[in-house]
Amino acid sequence: MKTPRLLIILLFTLLTLTACAPKADVDIRGEWAYTMIGTNGNTWDEGTITFSGSPEEGTYLQINIYKVDYDGTYTVSGTAIKLNDYESWKGEVTDANTMSGTWPQEDGGTGTFTATRK
Repeated sequence: MKTPRLLIILLFTLLTLTACAPKADVDIRGEWAYTMIGTNGNTWDEGTITFSGSPEEGTYLQINIYKVDYDGTYTVSGTAIKLNDYESWKGEVTDANTMSGTWPQEDGGTGTFTATRK
């Protein structure tokens, strides 16, 4: 008799954990135009960034103004977005077509970014 009860408890726990997993409020997949502004107010970089994967996580391909490609991973939880690997942007997805936040880099650059869906 303990086996069915244990199975029910395990299924309930699994369903509860699945329901509590972070969800993205907005699906960011697709191509976006971005601009990075340094703390001095000057444009640091601009270009496109394409997100692929699920609404909650996946990979990105960034092509900057100099046609240099960078790639990495992203995560979205609610409206919070984080880019990992080459870029380490942290920000908020304001709506289906707008996001903004901050970016620090290993080379000492830092500032803000904005991106709009293309």
